[in-house]
Amino acid sequence: MQLTVKEALQVYPLSEAKLVAGGEGTSRMMKSVNVMDAPDIADWIKSGELLFTTAFIMKDNETDALHLMRRLNDRGCAGLGIKLGRFWDCIPQGIIEEADRLRLPLLELPFQFTFSDQMNALFKVEHERTHRLLHDVVQKQKKLMHFALQQQQHRNVFAELATVLNYPIAVIGSRGHVLYGSDGIAGDAITQGWPWKSIMHRVKWNQGSCHRVPIKQSDEQYGFLLVFTDSALSLRAEEELFQQAADVLAFYMDMTYREHINPTVQDEMRTLLTQYLEHKLNVEELTKLSENKGIHLFQGTYQCVLITLEPSVFAEGKLLKQIHRELQYNPLMQFTASQHFQIEDAILSIYTCPTGRDYGEELSSFLLSRFADVLKAQDAKGESSPRFWISKMKHEPKSLREAYQECLDTRQLARRFGMKDRALQFEMLEFAYVFQYVPDNIMENYCNKVLEPLLAREGDPNQVLMNTLESFIENDGLINEAAKQLYVHRNTVTYRMEKVGSLLQMDFKKTNDLLKLKLVFTFRKFIRDKTTIRS
Repeated sequence: MQLTVKEALQVYPLSEAKLVAGGEGTSRMMKSVNVMDAPDIADWIKSGELLFTTAFIMKDNETDALHLMRRLNDRGCAGLGIKLGRFWDCIPQGIIEEADRLRLPLLELPFQFTFSDQMNALFKVEHERTHRLLHDVVQKQKKLMHFALQQQQHRNVFAELATVLNYPIAVIGSRGHVLYGSDGIAGDAITQGWPWKSIMHRVKWNQGSCHRVPIKQSDEQYGFLLVFTDSALSLRAEEELFQQAADVLAFYMDMTYREHINPTVQDEMRTLLTQYLEHKLNVEELTKLSENKGIHLFQGTYQCVLITLEPSVFAEGKLLKQIHRELQYNPLMQFTASQHFQIEDAILSIYTCPTGRDYGEELSSFLLSRFADVLKAQDAKGESSPRFWISKMKHEPKSLREAYQECLDTRQLARRFGMKDRALQFEMLEFAYVFQYVPDNIMENYCNKVLEPLLAREGDPNQVLMNTLESFIENDGLINEAAKQLYVHRNTVTYRMEKVGSLLQMDFKKTNDLLKLKLVFTFRKFIRDKTTIRS
């Protein structure tokens, strides 16, 4: 039986009963009905039982009655129904008050109906409800079969599955990240206790249940399907339906993975891209051979992202493969139309720029957000974690080699400067790229010349000014961002910059002055880097 006390009170003839106390507990789940006719009933009661009594064992001693009610409540009793007229004409006020305190539903049963009348009615309703549920499960299984046989492209499979099951669902990826959540299903609560064992498990969720079903095929674990029902209990047939749904998801995810990452096609594309990057193929040949395999590399302006694991010497190939797979089939990873290929110990991604503008900032934020859990987990373990090197936007297919080189240069310069940023754009390091071969003495002389008024003054306050100026330049002249980095109020930064401007005889609103300072701090980083290497 799977009825709440509130639902049971709507079933005739129990609907003729009066709820005299414990109204806050009517959401208690009622699993069975029993008759209380023995003094030691509390030793035998099962959780979820609704008890009927004539009050025979309670009539003589109210103190014993109160003690019995507490024991029933501790054992998980769903409620207590008392039939008046034989031993009690009314329920004592102390009993009513105790039931309210315990939030234990206390019913005054109608005298004209026997216990069996009410019990049979409840069992009949439960039987009919179970029959309806089984019928619903069968209908859902038919819909699930139709759903599994569909071959449509660009489907929102997760949302469609939620419609088929007619329950809210969530899909959790193999790393414990949320791939999909129905409306109202979100937050850290749904992944509480991760990692989970690879078995079907039901846990309490609000007033109902959350069924965790592994999504797996052969030895491949894709994650978990979470189904949220409004009942604290479940039918075995319904649990089997959830398992079937997880099996369909596993098939879909495996098929999608294989379609996007066909090992043969991937190997061939890796070979073609390698030949192109080594100048053994031109871009026209690369494009034509790729299209013959059903892969369209270019759909207008584009940007490249190179994903590597750093430090690379400790990199784990399995993690790179997992990242590659998610970029392909995870709907939350679809920033724009894109292609992803493993090249040596990295992933080369080509993202379309649909509006014809540079998406470097958006790509950086997007990738850091989507892989935040990987970064956190790898850092916690002290192991290699992904970093993202982003090229400038390119207008023509022939610039692919240049975009790839920009990604490599960004990675190399980040290593040289010891930069810890998880995602870096080539545009941010362009100055460093252009001037990396300028002799050290020229760099140093230029820095001293520009900063001489600031360097000539001794004392700690001027070091504060220097730090403020460097933060100001690093944040592209944005006062608020510099203030955040320095943990001071924006007015403090404004005051300091006015003082610096006066000392250096510069106007920070002029592009030429900002350009000079950008060069100065780029050179200073080079000099510091070389000094660190020598020491």
